[in-house]
Formats: sequence, structure tokens, C-alpha cells
Amino acid sequence: MNEEVDRKMGITPETEQRPLRIVVDELKFDAPIHLSDSAREQLLFRLKHDEIHDSPQWLDEVQEARLRAAWQDEGFFKAEPTATAEILSADSTVKRVSITVHVNEGLQYRLGSIQFRASDADEPVAFPPEQLRKLMTLKEGDLFSAEKIRESLDALRNFYSANGYIDFVASPLTEIDDGARRISLIMELEQEKQFRLGKVEVFGQNPTLVTLFESKFKPGDIFDERSARDFIKEHKAELPPNTLPEDLWLRRNVRTGTVDLRFSFDACPNLDD
Repeated sequence: MNEEVDRKMGITPETEQRPLRIVVDELKFDAPIHLSDSAREQLLFRLKHDEIHDSPQWLDEVQEARLRAAWQDEGFFKAEPTATAEILSADSTVKRVSITVHVNEGLQYRLGSIQFRASDADEPVAFPPEQLRKLMTLKEGDLFSAEKIRESLDALRNFYSANGYIDFVASPLTEIDDGARRISLIMELEQEKQFRLGKVEVFGQNPTLVTLFESKFKPGDIFDERSARDFIKEHKAELPPNTLPEDLWLRRNVRTGTVDLRFSFDACPNLDD
């Protein structure tokens, strides 16, 4: 087929290199399942709107990222779904498919206890367990949900970061009791060093805004990067056009546990001074 005919069909060297898009039009199950109606609808909605590109692994990725996750979010922590796909139609850019799912659901679990411990056995947890437990989306007795565990990890990370622990990482360890159908969690916390503000510099023609910034961010205060960037968002109307939270300049000193902060909403000073 010559190049002129190819172009009339909409096929160019660029489109030939572009991977086909997979669109899921239909989702079927080869046996009765215990997934709730709302979870099935949400699963199909997500599959229909996912950006899926044709590759040898695309169906394996769907099995892991969408199918297994759907069951794990409803307590079926050990669910093992497998899927086959049937092509309903195809053209030069899109394959429309029907997916049939077979799943070994396994037991449905609820959340047991939640404990917190530092990754360093000689280090105490920086905050009371009761305070950390309130950040968890799941409560004891709730259906175990992988998505809500991820939400809880985000909440822990945001809380620690707001308190100066900018290198914090939490890892959930599971203890599974098949008899009681409970999964207990041990949140292992890599707390690392707590950072405080070092030198704080702000430059600008608006003295009121400069004073406000300096009053909110003082040397020795616990460092909270989100709070500093939120200040820029909240006062966007008073700042020059195109000023962004990313314009905040930070320099970390691990040895002293400090972060220097500099912000200019005028001509930027020499940052190497």
C-alpha cells in the first residue's frame, strides 16, 4: 500500500507507532460472586475510563490493578482473579473488548487490631497510638479494604510531614487470622529526623504580606512544607501574576535538622549568596 493511500485511510508513520487503545465495553463473570452491586458498577466504570494501551501484558495489568483491587477493597484479601478478553471490534486506533472474569474469592476479612511501632526498636513512636489511630480510615471490625489502607498511609504521611518528619515512611505489616477472618495491622514507622526551620527570608514590595509571612514562619518552628506552599496559594491575589508554590526555595541541612526557606515575590535574589 503506497503512502498516498495510507494517508487517505488515516494511517501515517506517526499513527503506526502509536499503541492501540483498549476500551472495555462489557464485563462478565463466569460464576456467582460476592462483590456488591455498587462495587461491580464502580469496577466497570473504572475499566471503561482507564487509559489502557494494547500490549502483551495489558490483561495481566488489569487483573492486578483493577480486578484484584476490587475484591481486596471488599475484604477478599486473598482473592485470585483471572480474566480473558474477547475483541468485539477494532480499527486502526481502538480495540473494543469484552472481559470475562473467573475469581477464587477466598475468605472475606475484617480489620482486627492496629498497632504502631518504630522501625528502629530503640526509638519510641513520636506520637501516642490513640492519636495515630484516629488518622486511620478503617476502624476495628470494618471490612478490610486495601484502598482505605492506602488512604490511611497518606493520612499518616501528611500528619508526620506537617510535624517536621519530612522523610517519614509507613509500611503496613499484616497478621492474618483465617479462623476469626480478621487481619490485624502493624504500622511500622520509619520516622527519621524531625526538621525545624532554619534561616527564613522573604522579599517583596508588599510590607504587610512580608510581615505576615515572617510571622507565620519563624526560625526554630517545626518545618511544614505544605503550610508554606499553602500560604502562596491563599494569597495568590496579592502576589504578582504567575507566582507559584514551586517558587518557594528550600535548602535542607540533615546534620542540623533544619530547612532554610526563601521566598521572593519580586525580582529573585541570588540564591547562591
